[in-house]
Amino acid sequence: MIPRRTLLQRFSAGAGGLVFAPFLQRLDAQERGTYRTPKRVVFVLFGNGFHEWASVPEDISLNGSDVRELPLDSVQLPHDIEPFTPFKDRLAIVQGLRSGVVQPDHGAGFAALTGMNNGVGDAQHRNVIAESIDAAVARKLPGIFPLLNLGIDPGKPETKAILCSSAWGPGRPIATQCRPELAYESLFGSVGAKQNDFAARKNLLDFISDDIKVLESHLTGLEKAQLQYHLEAMESLSRRDAQLAVMYDKGLLAKSAPKLPSPYPVTMKDTLAAQFDIAGSALVTGLTSVVTITSELCRVRGMYTGFSNVGTHALGHNNQDTQQGVPGWEILSRVRRNIAEQTAGLLKKLQEVPEGSGTMLDNTLVVFTSDSANRQHSHGKNWPFVLLGNLGGRLRTNRMVLYPMREFEYGRSARRAAAAPAENPTINALYNTILHAVGDPREHFNLVGANKENPAHRGPLPELLA
Repeated sequence: MIPRRTLLQRFSAGAGGLVFAPFLQRLDAQERGTYRTPKRVVFVLFGNGFHEWASVPEDISLNGSDVRELPLDSVQLPHDIEPFTPFKDRLAIVQGLRSGVVQPDHGAGFAALTGMNNGVGDAQHRNVIAESIDAAVARKLPGIFPLLNLGIDPGKPETKAILCSSAWGPGRPIATQCRPELAYESLFGSVGAKQNDFAARKNLLDFISDDIKVLESHLTGLEKAQLQYHLEAMESLSRRDAQLAVMYDKGLLAKSAPKLPSPYPVTMKDTLAAQFDIAGSALVTGLTSVVTITSELCRVRGMYTGFSNVGTHALGHNNQDTQQGVPGWEILSRVRRNIAEQTAGLLKKLQEVPEGSGTMLDNTLVVFTSDSANRQHSHGKNWPFVLLGNLGGRLRTNRMVLYPMREFEYGRSARRAAAAPAENPTINALYNTILHAVGDPREHFNLVGANKENPAHRGPLPELLA
């Protein structure tokens, strides 16, 4: 009988090694006794603000002069984040963080993930002056792809890639891939394919099926389950190209499939679904441990196609969608809810995959927030966050953390909003808390001058770090 370690080495050297590299690396580490349960962090950003009525139940006052911590057990979550209800034991809602030096207006650009004023978009990317939190986490949680950065452009659905949210450091922005089919190519284009041949990639699993059977016979029950989820994640992506595969089988394609699958998503709504599918598969297969999904490229632009034909800027000002007969904020609510549903679907996918003594979800954190703080013209006086997951118990969850705030009425609809005093913690402190949780404790995250010495800015936040 072939020794298991020898079998792993042979499988890694063949075609199967291309597809299953992360899985095989994990098995090898387990064999050697060096395996450590991986951590994962996903950042989900959306535009036009995270209104307080979308993130705090109506019966909870936003007024307060002290820090309050409330359990979520009996709390009914607002409509926009109601899809997170099954995960309340892993949920933390944070209100009252300030943006510090950032003044988000129509989107914060790179500032949303750096906590520094950094400029917006391609034309100004040289203004990037700091490392973003997703890049910092990626350095601590390396993967085959250190950081998977996916975007959804409601302005130009044909946008391929753009510099908008993330950076390795000053002057080093990270491209955000906005087309799902190209993100798919960047992740899986080298897996048994030539010239991004989708049909060949689909057939690769058939090609190595005998090797998979031999490998499976040497795995334990838990390892077999993990292999099956790995296979399913790969196949879920291949199903996006089923039409091309059929055309290939019938001889309708020449030597290789075209570079872009057709049809591919055009509306913002469909593109969101596609990008979340890709993110989920990349996490399950172990290709990456850090994902950023920015659904509006950290600025207000275009239209929420699939939701409304009114411009996103007008909707942010609560202008009416006359075709649907609803105010703009209702459309924003629907968009946020859809993104929450996609996020909850990602959580469920991770919850189904066994890992260690639990599931992948046990070792994952999702950071869910807006690139515009609490509203389109927020100026950063309150920046709501929803955290999902505890990174293996390193974060405190099943709670709402309310830092001191002052409630007031906002807009023509007199909806409630909140502002926090300058003494409150900043988003930099939250990001430093996340770094502590992934094992990269720092004195501060992107603080300069006097802010370095201000404990409200430095972190970690004791209300969140376990």
